[in-house]
Amino acid sequence: MDKIIEKIIINKKLNKHQKLSNILKYICIDICKIDQSKYMIIASYGLREYRNINDIDMNMDNDEFLKLEEATKLGLGSLEFYNGQIRWKIDLTNTYNKLTKSHENDFSIECFMKDSKIGFPNNNFSLNKLSKNGGLENDFNGHQYFSLKTLLKWKKTMNREKDKPDIELISNIFKEKK
Repeated sequence: MDKIIEKIIINKKLNKHQKLSNILKYICIDICKIDQSKYMIIASYGLREYRNINDIDMNMDNDEFLKLEEATKLGLGSLEFYNGQIRWKIDLTNTYNKLTKSHENDFSIECFMKDSKIGFPNNNFSLNKLSKNGGLENDFNGHQYFSLKTLLKWKKTMNREKDKPDIELISNIFKEKK
């Protein structure tokens, strides 16, 4: 395993989402030289201060996505077809559990190749639209992610059973901020 990733994982001062963010920065920025304005973290990352985050899911503009090949050449992740999309994924769960003596079910990053005008489940959640409408925020490493307002809309639009607890959590966060 990559020594820098190992150092990030064993750093006891960092919590799980900080480790994932640092690994993402190392791979995307330091190794692959990817433009941070060309990708966004989707899904529940915006809730990382309120509940445990086990993974990072993201969408990346087509041209920048191709730069992830540099990581795969170093044995960091793999490219594959998944649900009709092209995905790069690095699953570090076993390494995380071994180094931290944990029993986590997930510690991974997966990235989907997307045209910046195309969003999921609809184009209101595209990188271009969210950048233009202020629907993204940046974490301490400069990674763009869904704001809580965007995340709430996204989870309501997805309307999955597994999103209902997060919808309630975000609604309560907004009530407390009033």
